[in-house]
Amino acid sequence: MLLGLALLIVLERSLDGSIMAGAAENRRLRAEIGLLGARGAEAERLRQEQEDAALHMQVLSGLQRSRPLLAQVLSELSAHLPDAAWYRRLSHGGGEVRIEGLAESHAAVAELMRELSASPRFLEARLAGVTEAAPGLFEFSLVLRLDGMGD
Repeated sequence: MLLGLALLIVLERSLDGSIMAGAAENRRLRAEIGLLGARGAEAERLRQEQEDAALHMQVLSGLQRSRPLLAQVLSELSAHLPDAAWYRRLSHGGGEVRIEGLAESHAAVAELMRELSASPRFLEARLAGVTEAAPGLFEFSLVLRLDGMGD
């Protein structure tokens, strides 16, 4: 009977030790799962940052490609502006440049149109309108369709 009692005590302690070891292993595994979850969230955040950076680089690359063309367009516009005219507003969009300006005469507007039409940078130069702003001063609007330039 003593031997049986001793055997039960040994078995109980052995089972308690196994249960405690299993519980410790469960706690360790839960902690590891928590770390893996945090790492997964961090990996997802980094993946999103990488996608955002790639998109940002695409936008910058597009701007860099269009920058020389914009500089060339501005150079053409300034090179062909007669002394008797000046630009008040330039806007760009849809492969076109819209210009609003003032000129001292219809002849100055005609000269500007002739020069811009002859430029290889522009596919088309269209006069949108001319109105007299004051005696001897005319407001004009032009639309230029660009060669090789998108938005």
